[in-house]
Amino acid sequence: MASGRLDLFIAKVPTNTVVITLNCLDSSAELMEIPRNVSLTLEHGKARAIVHVQYLEGRECFADFIELSYVLARRLQLQPLRRYELTYNKISRTMTIQPSPISDARVYLTSHHASYLSIGYELISKLGIPERQGLPLTIQINKILTRLRLQVPANLSDDRIRLPATTFTKWKLAPNRLYVLKFDQRYSVLSISPISST
Repeated sequence: MASGRLDLFIAKVPTNTVVITLNCLDSSAELMEIPRNVSLTLEHGKARAIVHVQYLEGRECFADFIELSYVLARRLQLQPLRRYELTYNKISRTMTIQPSPISDARVYLTSHHASYLSIGYELISKLGIPERQGLPLTIQINKILTRLRLQVPANLSDDRIRLPATTFTKWKLAPNRLYVLKFDQRYSVLSISPISST
């Protein structure tokens, strides 16, 4: 069986077509085993549909993704702008799609003199955070929670995260220390944990 994590988008494609874009930053190369333009079953829970798979190559992206029509997403009860695990069974010619809402990344934190949270496009793609300016996110470190609004810089290759200087100081964060970020799409919670130096 082949599997990989993909972000789901609604697109203007035929109802029985699924378009997959792979070989991005965290490539799900195993999924290249899925044959093109052959009838396959796509399952989500008890919902099923017969689909044909197409691949798009040469796109600039930082996360692998799958595109399907609004009608098909609704039939399969799939939510757009969410991350899923897609598993292909060659014997049964079945693709199973299940939510995979938690993603992580290792980063160095920086601060800035604004009241919002700034996360670069490359980093929000890795974490599965929707690219919505002003999106409210809950930030958690240890048991402390705060709400900040998201700002995404225009530079597509930006992979930095910047917290308000007041939050940075209050939480005693270190500017040259590596942290793990974990984003949970179900609750829009971004947790920050220091990586032990040992």
